[in-house]
Amino acid sequence: MTDKDNCPADAHPQGLGTSHAPEHNRAGDHSQGNGHGHAAGSEDEPTYDATTEEERTHDAATEEERTHDAATEDSESTAATAFDPFADDDEDTSPTHTTNPLQIDSGERSRREALSTFRERRSINRKGALVAGGMVHLPFVRPTDPHQAVIDPREAISKGVKAPTLHEGDIIAGQYEVLGPIAHGGMGWIYIAVDHYVADRYVVLKGMMATENEHERAVAESERAFLADITHPGIVKIFNFIDDPRADGGFIVMEYVGGPSLRSQRRQQGGTLKVDTAIGYILEILPALDYLHARGVVYNDLKPDNIIITEDQVKLIDLGAVTGIGAFGHIFGTKGFQAPEVAKTGPTVASDIYTVGRTLASLVVELPVKDGVYVEGLPTPDEEPLFREYLSLYRLLLRATDPDPDVRFSSATAMSNQLMGVLREILAIRDGRHFPHMHTRFTDQRSTFGTKHIVFRTDQLLDGIRRSVEITAPEIVAALPTPLTDPEDPGASLLSAASYTEANELLDTLERALQQPEMSNSAEIPLTMVRAKLDLGMTSDAREQLENMSTYMKNDWRYHWHSGIASLLSGDYISAQRYFNRVLYILPGEPAPKLALAATDELLLQQQGMHNTRLLNQEVSRAASALAFAQRVPVDDYSGVPDWEHLTQDPVALRFHAMRLYGLVWATNPTIVSSAFGLARQLQAEAMTDPAVSALDRVPQNSRHQRLARLTTILLLVNDHSTLTESRIRRAARRLELLPTNEPRLQQVRLAVMSAALQWLRERVKNGYQPVSSSNLFDVEFTEPGLRTGLENGLRMLARQSPFARHRYSLVDMANKIRPETWL
Repeated sequence: MTDKDNCPADAHPQGLGTSHAPEHNRAGDHSQGNGHGHAAGSEDEPTYDATTEEERTHDAATEEERTHDAATEDSESTAATAFDPFADDDEDTSPTHTTNPLQIDSGERSRREALSTFRERRSINRKGALVAGGMVHLPFVRPTDPHQAVIDPREAISKGVKAPTLHEGDIIAGQYEVLGPIAHGGMGWIYIAVDHYVADRYVVLKGMMATENEHERAVAESERAFLADITHPGIVKIFNFIDDPRADGGFIVMEYVGGPSLRSQRRQQGGTLKVDTAIGYILEILPALDYLHARGVVYNDLKPDNIIITEDQVKLIDLGAVTGIGAFGHIFGTKGFQAPEVAKTGPTVASDIYTVGRTLASLVVELPVKDGVYVEGLPTPDEEPLFREYLSLYRLLLRATDPDPDVRFSSATAMSNQLMGVLREILAIRDGRHFPHMHTRFTDQRSTFGTKHIVFRTDQLLDGIRRSVEITAPEIVAALPTPLTDPEDPGASLLSAASYTEANELLDTLERALQQPEMSNSAEIPLTMVRAKLDLGMTSDAREQLENMSTYMKNDWRYHWHSGIASLLSGDYISAQRYFNRVLYILPGEPAPKLALAATDELLLQQQGMHNTRLLNQEVSRAASALAFAQRVPVDDYSGVPDWEHLTQDPVALRFHAMRLYGLVWATNPTIVSSAFGLARQLQAEAMTDPAVSALDRVPQNSRHQRLARLTTILLLVNDHSTLTESRIRRAARRLELLPTNEPRLQQVRLAVMSAALQWLRERVKNGYQPVSSSNLFDVEFTEPGLRTGLENGLRMLARQSPFARHRYSLVDMANKIRPETWL
């Protein structure tokens, strides 16, 4: 379960060479040999933006035989009913009637009309397609007329490219009539032709590499076999392999897909695609790559040129670079897209994942170019505004293109799952559209943390018990989601059966299970033992066990997650930050590591005694609130923000990242209310009261935390005496009056508002300002005597409700001290 263009150059070989021997096939023969070829071109060369129509064949003779056979069946059997819309009404339809041989058979006319209608309607605009679970709408693209795809090769010839060996009208294998060239790639010219044996469909002819010895011919045979066997809706179809003296390695005959490449589409859009559209296209391609990987082959040359969009479909073209995993020889790819380790490791799933990351990056940002080739690496968030706004996308691309292939996504499916989470996040923060979080690796959040502290502090008025407003590691751990069990793990069934077992009994059961040969390789069993030890307070034992697992689980996000949890409970917040940051690198589309990181940063601020201190200057505060989606304000200069690398103990960086991560989780996941309260705490510490209130106002009405959020906003409005105004006091009062009268803390929060109003009013009079408006606050006059009277009555009411006699006397004493008569 480990999750482990502007100017692209021509495809090029890496390492040793795999080549292919010609295999003589008769026209239409589908015996397999080698199928290597390549369609990559430089920026100045035409590329295979051509594209193809679906295969359409209707065997008239076979259809007529079926109709005849059905007519002779017994009357009780299923039979065909003749339907001839072209027959005259007066025509004799008896079996003995003979039609005029000069007339076209009506069945043939019907078939011709149906085929004509089919071809005409392919070009009719439709609504496009909803992909990525309905999150992205891909536009409908009208298929390209095959004749318009033919290009004039003279410009390429003038630049030194060898002239095409095939010309218009040439017949290949007695079957394929060449219309002309459509592109030039690594294996030479690519042509479009008409297949006269199969309904005059359009096909693409592409040259293959020649073979020079017996070994290469054997490799060619096997590669032709798996190329011919590829059948996936997202991959161009291969129809035939043809040997011809005009191509040393013969030709591969492929489906013609009529439509532009993503490279062409990107140019039409001004250099980059909309980020959600680009992700939608990549998500459509990843299943095709997963299909290839599951069959032991890799694509090798993914890039925008080789992804074609036609109608509402997305297809991979140019299978000429496809090889088996670990194959050696000439591994074709394109500089700027190809993984750097291919020359040493050969093609792998990880090298294909690298090309996916580079392709997606090239579609959404302007990658730097040197000598006509994309430079390795990605622009930083300081350099690229898109990555600042969508930092999870940046993290995903970093992992997909990590220099270490073992760190990249372990499969196309694993990358797809995280890309879905990133897309969901982008749509939420950009458009305010929320979608269910699918393919998550975690359970739902088990409870909340940090949601009650500000309101619960007012309970001191009721019982005299002082309460802290700081969050704690145990409450965070209790609230965070837990990793889901990998269903393919050997111990999955055992863990499912033991899910409700007491922790002590569970440890004994799992210890015995690990002694069984079939369970000895389970990763979930040791991790579950770690969780059980943490639940029992055996934190040191849990950390020791995790240390023993580090050698073989260093790239497993579950190991880092549990290590982060153990570090939190041990008070080692610096280590916890490092572990959770690693989980976020591995799972950039998941909200759980973002929430854990934000909480850890807040704990570090508390540990330093800086959690209530204003830390950010005006520029950084503005940038932080914008990136936290607390205030949608334009920010042009991000030069003053802390480093984007999250590992830090600097208080300014901790506040910046805590605010940003809490805000990101809250903007994306309206059910994770802990992030809303966390964001509000960070904003309030920076004296940004109104954005803090706005964050909590987004708690849904149907949430059981909505009333608690409303009470918290009332206290936030009146708690900061340095920014208190009459407007905020009255806003707080109006909010409180809207709460139901059965709210248990109504009276104590009311007293908090009146106390703040009294303090503000006294400061105002002390500084020589005129009295404020005479309208009441709640049911008392907004004057010093009126507020004192209201506070006195409220304190005496609370005294009658207090469960402790000693505190009851304290409340009465407070009432006596605050009453107007005492101050006269």
